[in-house]
Amino acid sequence: MTASQVFTLVQGSDELGEELAAAVAAEERFSSTGGKEASEAYRELVAIGARHPEAEAFGEFLVYITWSHLLEEILPEHFQRGAALCQALIQRDSGGDARRLKRLRAMERSFRAGLGEQSEDEMDYDADTLQGGD
Repeated sequence: MTASQVFTLVQGSDELGEELAAAVAAEERFSSTGGKEASEAYRELVAIGARHPEAEAFGEFLVYITWSHLLEEILPEHFQRGAALCQALIQRDSGGDARRLKRLRAMERSFRAGLGEQSEDEMDYDADTLQGGD
């Protein structure tokens, strides 16, 4: 899925309630501009997401735009935010869409790799893997 596909799902849901119009306006600015204006729109979208932590589709949308925003601003805070967003969505997953979960885990690994870290599932794998002499 792409950010725009997920945002279409957001628009068809009631996840954001009255803030949907503000999210649509910010997304349009984010998608159609660059530089400072896109960064401001990104921050607005993140703030909306912080007020709606239960919004699954919007959270996934934020993961995708955080990744694309990294091309604009390569900052540790964006890698940290992306990893945290992925982890929150993964933990809340109710076993619905296996492909979505796989995408989120891959994105989390990418965000953590940008920070020089391992994702939690990689650490679990390493801990469970037989080591020399086991």
